[in-house]
Amino acid sequence: MKKLLICAALFLAFFSSCKKESKISDNTAPDYYGVSTIKVKNYINRIFIDLTGREPLDTEMDSLVLVLEANNLKFSTREAIIFNLQNDTTTQSNGDNFKELFYANLYEQQKARFLEGIPDFEIAQRMGNAYTAARNDSLTGNMLGYFWNKEQGDIYADVLTSDTAFLNGSISFNEMCRRMCYNGIYDIINMNSFNYVNAVFDNLFYRFPTTDEFNASYNMVEFDQADLLFGKPGSNKYDFSRIAVNSKEFNDGLVTWVYRSYLSRFPTTQETFIYSNHYSTNSNISYIIKEVMKTDEYANF
Repeated sequence: MKKLLICAALFLAFFSSCKKESKISDNTAPDYYGVSTIKVKNYINRIFIDLTGREPLDTEMDSLVLVLEANNLKFSTREAIIFNLQNDTTTQSNGDNFKELFYANLYEQQKARFLEGIPDFEIAQRMGNAYTAARNDSLTGNMLGYFWNKEQGDIYADVLTSDTAFLNGSISFNEMCRRMCYNGIYDIINMNSFNYVNAVFDNLFYRFPTTDEFNASYNMVEFDQADLLFGKPGSNKYDFSRIAVNSKEFNDGLVTWVYRSYLSRFPTTQETFIYSNHYSTNSNISYIIKEVMKTDEYANF
């Protein structure tokens, strides 16, 4: 019990140091009297799995139940717990690093979203095959084959390293998604340019393209022909993927992905507007996830 109280004190000290961000305010504090401990445990278990990909340890569960119940399940307390699981770099008793787990889990979620959850070893195998083919081409003097195969290997390498690159801040979440829909595996899943264009719109924006959007996208992907998409010029498949993930449509689709992933529903027009604009300004997907996870709807309180 003494150990749990110490853990609780540490969590409370962490909470008091967290900087609050602007959000949809809650004018009146709800009374959570009667919410059972089992519901609180279910909430903690759910945020651990959704954020880190694992269940909490017994000591983590007990200390967080103590903190939440002692603070009447306040939104600020929930925010601090979620923020901690997204950002804490302290090595845990089992060797875990919460921040690394959070980014690795986001990476796995995007692979499930775009690449049917293909394991890393298969991506690495394709990367190795491409680099081997490039080396063989260089030995035989086939420089066109060398450059093409090397490019394919680099593309697979970009997919594999997108989790650590996003964690280290060298790429954005937008770029991670671009890499997920710009590789040979995604091409195989969505064979031919017609299916590819529709799949990118569906995966990123949760809708299919208009006739004008499809024609412009198809011209870039199929014919390497210059055209305009969302007011931006492009002339090849890479340009198409880059324009798609740097559009306002992407921000709206990101909010939709968060709500469908964590609440199993589409966001309202107001929710999309608020969080899409927030992401456009801050490029912070962690904040949107935190705002969703702190709600009573997600917690089932």
